[in-house]
Amino acid sequence: MAASLGRILRILPVLALAGACAGRERPPTAPPAAASPSPSATSTAAVQHDLRVTLLPEKRAVLVEDQVTLSPELRARLGDRIVFTLHAGLSPERAGSAAPLTRSPNGPALHPDPDTGGPSPVPVEHFAVTLAPGERTFTIRYSGEVFHPTEDGGPEYARKMGESPGLVSPEGALLSGATRWVPEVSDDLVAFTLDVRVPPGWDAISQGRRVSHERGAGGTRVRWNSPEPQQEVYLVAGAWAEHEREAGPVALHVLLRADDPALAERYLAAGARYLEMYDHLIGPYPYPKFAVVENFWETGLGMPSFTLLGPQVLRLPFIVDTSYPHEVLHDWWGNGVYVDPRRGNWCEGLTAYLADHLLAEQAGRGADYRRTALQRYADYVGESRDRAVREFRARHDPQTQAIGYDKVLMVFHMARERMGDARFVAALRAFYREQKFREASFTDVARAMGAAAGEDLSPFFAQWIDRPGAPALRVESAKVVTRHGGRDVELALAQVQAGEPYAIDVPVYLTLPSSPQVVRRTIRMTEPRQRFTIPVDEAPVRLDIDPEFDVFRRVDPAELPPALSGALGAARRVLVLPSSAPAPLLAAYRALAESWKEPGVEIVADVDLPRVPPGKAVWVLGWENRLRPAVTAALAPHGAVLGAQALRQGERVFARSDRAVVAVARSPADPAHVIAFVGADRAAALPGLARKLPHYGKYGLLAFEGDEPTNVAKETWTALASPMAVGLVPGAALPARAPFPARIALVPPPPRAE
Repeated sequence: MAASLGRILRILPVLALAGACAGRERPPTAPPAAASPSPSATSTAAVQHDLRVTLLPEKRAVLVEDQVTLSPELRARLGDRIVFTLHAGLSPERAGSAAPLTRSPNGPALHPDPDTGGPSPVPVEHFAVTLAPGERTFTIRYSGEVFHPTEDGGPEYARKMGESPGLVSPEGALLSGATRWVPEVSDDLVAFTLDVRVPPGWDAISQGRRVSHERGAGGTRVRWNSPEPQQEVYLVAGAWAEHEREAGPVALHVLLRADDPALAERYLAAGARYLEMYDHLIGPYPYPKFAVVENFWETGLGMPSFTLLGPQVLRLPFIVDTSYPHEVLHDWWGNGVYVDPRRGNWCEGLTAYLADHLLAEQAGRGADYRRTALQRYADYVGESRDRAVREFRARHDPQTQAIGYDKVLMVFHMARERMGDARFVAALRAFYREQKFREASFTDVARAMGAAAGEDLSPFFAQWIDRPGAPALRVESAKVVTRHGGRDVELALAQVQAGEPYAIDVPVYLTLPSSPQVVRRTIRMTEPRQRFTIPVDEAPVRLDIDPEFDVFRRVDPAELPPALSGALGAARRVLVLPSSAPAPLLAAYRALAESWKEPGVEIVADVDLPRVPPGKAVWVLGWENRLRPAVTAALAPHGAVLGAQALRQGERVFARSDRAVVAVARSPADPAHVIAFVGADRAAALPGLARKLPHYGKYGLLAFEGDEPTNVAKETWTALASPMAVGLVPGAALPARAPFPARIALVPPPPRAE
């Protein structure tokens, strides 16, 4: 089965790493009847691997014997000559007296790597084995060095970690489908047994169930059995202290390189809660175990039935309550129902929606989460950089994250709003039940959603998945009209994006003088401009269009608080250097600017830029910068004062002598863009700021201390005004909005980890 680093699912919410999946096909024209497979009638594997493996860490080598058994259907499809692909240099030979292997100029047709678009991230060779009539099993032996050093996953603003397609080393081992260490005869799913020998003090983990485990002075021998059809075979090994407990039928494990019983208990307790939550929401967990495994370099990876976290990542205090549930849920979406790598990636957005968004919703912050998702899309995806969701395979940068994660999670949110919670949950459960251990596409998603909704939802999904871009709304007029003894709100609404209009359900919130809560109405918009009449019993004083950000759309900048993502993601940016700063500090600012240099980014000195330019995001670097007064004026509406020696916000004072400060406001030259200030008196702090600031995109105010530097304050601004809010009392200022009714989350919130 072809595999790649892109298939190793990666943590989204805090670390924002890349994802895994793929696609391009036309959605169905009508919702067919629900698929018939029962929970036990899931996919079966076309290939069975029975592997005996010895790892030699000091030699960076692996010794393997693999008995390969083809299903009758695959054997008939492939014929007598079976061609397979294997990592170059492993020197395979056929066991027994049968005809030997021969080299083949070409390998089997395999899925391309989602990250690179190429066939393999490692060098490979192709071999052929000839089987006798009726024969379906052959055995090969091979050995050799497998060592691909970890590399930086990309520019720091992309927030990726080090990556390796596979390695065996004295520190540990990681082998996956990307390593091509198991012979691949086709793209079909595989099942396997894995008998592994590792040095004394080491252990090994893979998918499935551990059926034997022997430790001794001569080493460790462990056997894993994975009858569940898989896309690839993983083997991770290292020296760990193990902690475990049972969560119903599921075995929970925590494997730590540096033992910490209290940390292990936090993960075990939280894992049990998340398994229970998603069992209730979606269906039974698909594997016999879930393990948290400490890696020997920084990673945040999710494999079927376990997650591989780096030493620092694992110990971040917020991971258990943020990224960890995301990783657990990936065993339903992506590692339980697989993504068809040819037809688009649905699983990252769905996992983000049912993990990160759902937990925010349970805490009463669902609207804030959706606003941030729309802000990332607005800040990182300009119209010239947009593309259809169908083309998304894996996350490479903030632009692909905004499309493949943020847009897709909003599509699922709109589907839920349209269907109602009961039908949405029924669709999730049916999709999981029918597609477990199969490769599924957006077509299968649309089919399941449509069957549960009782309507054809393929046009709904097509406009969001196959069409790039987003609607942009504008209120053209709104007024209260009295007629025939009754009252109506007359609303004129426009879609102002380029191209054809979208069919969208737009929430309209009305604030009534006598009501303690706003009243919600939903209007269906299908034309570029439409007029709506909304009957009301009482004349409302205020009207809000989509104030809780339930519609995927390109939001007006005035609806959003200015944030660092606007300065990081703008297609055109200028970084302004402080020409009067001391030479070492100026050099450090220049190095920061150069590290962010890319097409569309200019670096200029403040003496060469007399005023803030329009049409681009502006970075004002340094307390000495001549454009600092422009930032001071722009921050005033947020209650922040940027002086020559400190930034003051409310009761807080951040002195330049002991703090590095970052602040963002709307650009005084162009409110569609932002102006950002970065001030530090310690040159040693600037390299760290260059690395860290891309992780803080949603904030408008930040303060750091030390040379690391360490974040000590962060704040998200409030949007000052919204063109989507209209006062309906003639001559009066916009009245205050009544509270929104509380929303009920899909499932009761789990208790937080202690």
